[in-house]
Amino acid sequence: MTLQTTPHSDSWLNSSWQRSRHAGLKESETPEHIRLNRVDLQHKKDESALLINVIEKHAFPLFKQALAHTQSRLIIADNNGVILTSWGQEKFANRLTDVALEAGVCWQEKHKGTNAIGTALTEKNLTCVRGQQHFISNHRFLSCTASPIFSPDGKLIGILDITSEQQIHNIQVNLLVQTMVQQVESALMNHVPQGSYRFDIALSDSLLHTGWQGIIVTNESGKVLAYNSIASQLLEKPILIGETLEAFWQQSWPPQNAAPRSIKTSSNNVSIACQALAPKNRTFTASNSLHYGDSAVEKIWQQACKVINKDIPLLILGETGVGKEQFVKQLHQVSQRKKAPLVAVNCGSLPSELLESELFGYVGGAFTGANRQGYLGKIRQANKGILFLDEIGEMPLSAQSRLLRVLQEREVVPIGSNSIEHVDIQIIAATHNNLLESVEKGTFRQDLFYRLNGLTLNIPALRERDDLKALIHQIHGKYSEQKQHISPTLTKLLQTYAWPGNLRELDSMMKVACLLSEGKKTLELSDIPSNIQQQLFSEPVKAEEPIAQPSLKQSIHSRLLETYKSNSGNISKTARQLGISRNTLYRKLKEIGCK
Repeated sequence: MTLQTTPHSDSWLNSSWQRSRHAGLKESETPEHIRLNRVDLQHKKDESALLINVIEKHAFPLFKQALAHTQSRLIIADNNGVILTSWGQEKFANRLTDVALEAGVCWQEKHKGTNAIGTALTEKNLTCVRGQQHFISNHRFLSCTASPIFSPDGKLIGILDITSEQQIHNIQVNLLVQTMVQQVESALMNHVPQGSYRFDIALSDSLLHTGWQGIIVTNESGKVLAYNSIASQLLEKPILIGETLEAFWQQSWPPQNAAPRSIKTSSNNVSIACQALAPKNRTFTASNSLHYGDSAVEKIWQQACKVINKDIPLLILGETGVGKEQFVKQLHQVSQRKKAPLVAVNCGSLPSELLESELFGYVGGAFTGANRQGYLGKIRQANKGILFLDEIGEMPLSAQSRLLRVLQEREVVPIGSNSIEHVDIQIIAATHNNLLESVEKGTFRQDLFYRLNGLTLNIPALRERDDLKALIHQIHGKYSEQKQHISPTLTKLLQTYAWPGNLRELDSMMKVACLLSEGKKTLELSDIPSNIQQQLFSEPVKAEEPIAQPSLKQSIHSRLLETYKSNSGNISKTARQLGISRNTLYRKLKEIGCK
């Protein structure tokens, strides 16, 4: 049977085939693959990191639910048609590699002929290309639907595509892609630079969080920074960038009540709900998942990226819980070794008699209880990749001597063996200890210290970070319901707490607090675990930002008095509700003159 090589009568399809021919492409010939190198691809992914993160959070779950058992992939390309990444069936991903539908390859029409990604980019509209409609015959086993994604300021920033095999896309797939794009564009509104408040607008409360509501974003003073088309339709009047939103509904600024309320337009009553947005005072970079505006973290990230591929050992310092392991994971993903393993060893969690066999491996029967087949060991498991030695300061001296040889000679001798095994590894070590002090005490080898100390990176404690407020809101968003926000008083208290457990403590506390709040619209002090509440009330905080600021102190005293009076002066009941001890309550009441 001869393939039909003339497309259907659709004008857009005829135009696309004509453009393909004018580009010099031929249906029966495989086109040249325009492919970025690894460094350039990573740079493009860095530039689109926010978009990729939003798609993974808001679009991928919908895709997975709707097309979980099909040979389909969800693909994101940038505004030049370069594929950045994809999600879905791994077996199908291998099939797509045959036609270079993979990360780093450009799928503009002039390079690949009629295809959903390239044609949607040209048409700037939802595009479905089924089977025989593809210009290149090798692509006709695919059915693809793609749509542009626009930023809050109206710029085309990417293409979202679903590609399937052995399935003809229908109207349901079109609607799925449209819905995913709508969800992504709505989520991007939360990241408008300088955005402080987001207003959701709908004809009823039940539609306020569907992804199809109108959205307006303003700065702190109420001036409009961005809005979507649905908002202007519902308000029935033009919305101007820079206009003060207070003109639409008369109220004091900033908004004090996040609960939905109704306002009157010329023909409808519409519901409006407001939420405060986390501060955004910088553009997102490759390290956006590590920080949200902290200059110290950004500086060490940039330093690490410059040397990670230069065979220089890294030593990462920082208190427990600051995110050393997460830093290493991110670094592995941008390194030239990302396709090889990242092997982590916690040197402080293994008994000294097991650490050496865990690191260096052993031959069968090397010691009592040894596996008959032997064991490869973490160092050889990390060959071609990265070996992450966490808590290196806890490593016993005997293991330090053998590790030094690995670093010097790039070879390892398994326990019970006389044969030398060569390895190609990047070493990253981390500790919360002062290794120089350990060297002076004789518990850490000086020569090993200098071998590990190619570049030292010190991750700041949470209390020292510039982006603490943004991190609080970001981690809260990970565990809370979409419409919940943190009360201003609690936000200030959390900002001034010392966080001895750093990010790990903040994450754990916020997870528990969101569960305890049971879906409340506002996270309050009473929702915080009692042990943290006690410290918020009684422990000293950062010296540069004392908790005893007049407005904050007044808020704390006001809440304490309110609870005390509502319980008719019952000390035990009041202390229990506030999550503090009776002695602390007596002391606080005495301070404000009530006892």
